Amino acid sequence: MDITSTLLNSIWAGLFSGALAVVLTAPPQAIGPSLLCGFAGILIRDALVGWGIGPGVAVVLAAVASVLLAIALASRMRNFSLIAIVTGVLPLGAEVPLFNSIKGILEISTLKDQALVTASAQLAANLSIVFTTTLAIVLGIGMGFLIARLFGVGRALPHVHEGTLVTPPVR
Repeated sequence: MDITSTLLNSIWAGLFSGALAVVLTAPPQAIGPSLLCGFAGILIRDALVGWGIGPGVAVVLAAVASVLLAIALASRMRNFSLIAIVTGVLPLGAEVPLFNSIKGILEISTLKDQALVTASAQLAANLSIVFTTTLAIVLGIGMGFLIARLFGVGRALPHVHEGTLVTPPVR
């Protein structure tokens, strides 16, 4: 993968994260960090895969980096929403295999013989990619919070209590 393609994918991921923050009604000050976290996550994942690291490990490390970036930004900004963590890691997901799995599930009942065997194998492959990628994202988020907690960054976050995200009361 060349650098132009990697940067373009990262820009689109950042725009997706920023738009998702808007859709999830994040406060305006969370949109920029969401955009930055989505951009950084995909950039790091693509760079790691380009250097020969496996896709699962690359997703874990990119999720860790995205979470740490969001937490670092949150500790510097007042009234910051932690929505940047969620929207920053979502572009790391296996969207294409997920939609291919849904399409496969819808089509599999109409198939027979060898076509059914082939479609079943493809469905299993797509679902395994979705599962492992989702697991890698969850592991990366957990590791990111653990690293932040070890370095004391989590104490600066006003809405994080005992490892859970608490929404502040609406007034």
